[in-house]
Amino acid sequence: MKKILFIISAVVFGLVSCRKEIENTTPDVIRFNIEYPSETKATATAFESGDAISLFAVENVNGKSAILQTAGNYINNERLVFTGSAWTPDHTLYWSSKVCDFYGFYPYQPSYGTIEYFPFSVSLDQNEAGFTASDLMFAKAEGVSMNDGDVNLKFSHMMSRVVVQLVKGPEFEGEIPDDVVAHIYNTTNSCIVNWYKGSVEKDAFGKKSTITMKKNSNTEFEAILVPQRIEKKTPLVEITMGGIAYLLEYSLSFKPGWTHTITLTLNTSPDQEMIEITIDPSQGGW
Repeated sequence: MKKILFIISAVVFGLVSCRKEIENTTPDVIRFNIEYPSETKATATAFESGDAISLFAVENVNGKSAILQTAGNYINNERLVFTGSAWTPDHTLYWSSKVCDFYGFYPYQPSYGTIEYFPFSVSLDQNEAGFTASDLMFAKAEGVSMNDGDVNLKFSHMMSRVVVQLVKGPEFEGEIPDDVVAHIYNTTNSCIVNWYKGSVEKDAFGKKSTITMKKNSNTEFEAILVPQRIEKKTPLVEITMGGIAYLLEYSLSFKPGWTHTITLTLNTSPDQEMIEITIDPSQGGW
């Protein structure tokens, strides 16, 4: 009888030991809850499997947020990849004993120069992958510790988005042809990103460029732009169809994180003067 009791006790002791081992190995591993912007990402309404972000973290010093550095942070440019259900780092990340601030950047940047000076350019041709490659996003979570559970990072767009919509006017005959193409003129496509501040500034020495907009349909086009102001004295939008070019001159300030919609009502006219234009310069958050 004593032998039987001894075996049962050993089994019970083993179960308790295993339970303690499981409980003690998971709490110090950092887990993430990452959200896409409230509107849409460039390619969909959610992050997609295979998307990757750059992650940084700094430890608070004496209760104050530390400054994000180019190197030497608590977590330094760790790549997190979305599997479709969770975000997985290349290496297991453990909590610090101190409160931390977390920074996230999309898309993942294997090299980034310096934290305060990261040169970036939106694509000049935004059909296919060019549109997605131009979508730069930022997220920050301040004062987070192991007791808070998951690290919540909600991303926001750093660039501007412009949508051009074509509407047939009463004098426009037939259908809008399939060969319609839209361009954005006189924009600087290069910028300087400050990861610590989560800010973007137009490259003061960048050249004016023409961007081919992504074609969603014959009547809708979109593009991602570096935030900047376009003066009315220069063409802003060109619509080409059936060998005819329609030019729009307009003064507009493209704001970071905003969608700007330009609606063009087109009428057929040999001198191209009968073009009615309505503009909503700040439709809302992107």
